[in-house]
Amino acid sequence: MKFSCLQENLNKGIQIVTRAIPTKSALPILSNILISAEKNTLKLAATNMETTIITHIGASIESEGSITVPAKIFKDFVSNLSPSTVNVQVTNDVIHVSSEKTKTKFNGTNAQDYPDLPEIDKEMNYLELDPKEFANAVSMVSFASGNDESRPMFTGVLIKNLKESILLASSDGFRLSEKTLKTNNEYPEFTIVVPAKTLIEVAKIFSNSEEPLRLGVNENENQAVFYSESTFISTRILEGEFPEYKKIIPVDIVLSVDLPSVEFSEAVKLSNIFTSDNDSALRIKFDPDGVIKIASVAAETGEHESSVTGDVEGETLEITFNPKYLLDYLNNVKTERIKFFAKTNTSPCLFKSDEHENFIHIIMPIMKA
Repeated sequence: MKFSCLQENLNKGIQIVTRAIPTKSALPILSNILISAEKNTLKLAATNMETTIITHIGASIESEGSITVPAKIFKDFVSNLSPSTVNVQVTNDVIHVSSEKTKTKFNGTNAQDYPDLPEIDKEMNYLELDPKEFANAVSMVSFASGNDESRPMFTGVLIKNLKESILLASSDGFRLSEKTLKTNNEYPEFTIVVPAKTLIEVAKIFSNSEEPLRLGVNENENQAVFYSESTFISTRILEGEFPEYKKIIPVDIVLSVDLPSVEFSEAVKLSNIFTSDNDSALRIKFDPDGVIKIASVAAETGEHESSVTGDVEGETLEITFNPKYLLDYLNNVKTERIKFFAKTNTSPCLFKSDEHENFIHIIMPIMKA
């Protein structure tokens, strides 16, 4: 195998595919990048056996072939090269790399030892999405997913294609985010759950794509495929039923609040300083006179109370929250004002914003002992 390409293009491709390199794996070769010289393009690929990322970059191919190279050292090396033409030649699984001022050898591994990659079909039916809108939607829902592998549905994001819209939702059992995007596609309806970690990488990689983001579902292979420009991401679909969450959305509201996001966030952060691992709870009192008090007490450090003014309608309620859930919401959903709704101090609480159409977030209060 022998080819040459621009350092900028090679570096960009490596940065993309290494997102699929596993932190730990029983198969050492999964720590490698697969490099294949094919016709007039260079294919770079990586997989963790759950998610596969493949990208193509322009290159001058003198002879075709494939090799795998350790991802970390190759990534660090290429990213530190000066912008120039990179020349690569493989002889007996040794990768010779040269540029204007460097000559380097890497010990590679035969590509035949690399796992088979999913077949990606450009011609399959795809749902087209605006990449920036989709990335924003992912950021607004994925933070609510869990990491308990014994409950796989809670580690994923629900993607539901409906008529003229697509719905994304995630939950860890204590909170939930749901965002709906309008679409103009006549794509068959489907419901899938994909790993949240993968969807976050999809959002990062494609957020600035100039082409539409295409989403396809291969039911025979139990795969979801994301495709834009020259990059494909294939991930397994989680098996099982996503929890039916619609019934927990508050309907009979007794408290309605409209308050400034920045001031509320500052108050939550200050009060959170005084929480501890043994007592991680914030008490928030909503008073019809328009004062919202955020307080915390920790036996080891002391106590704190902040107040925020807002529009409060309904009954006086004091609700106890996990501060992490509040901060995750405030950090991931940027808005000037928050609308808050509650039925009781122990029932699910609803967060909305006029700035984010078709979005809801729900947090379960902490039950008092």
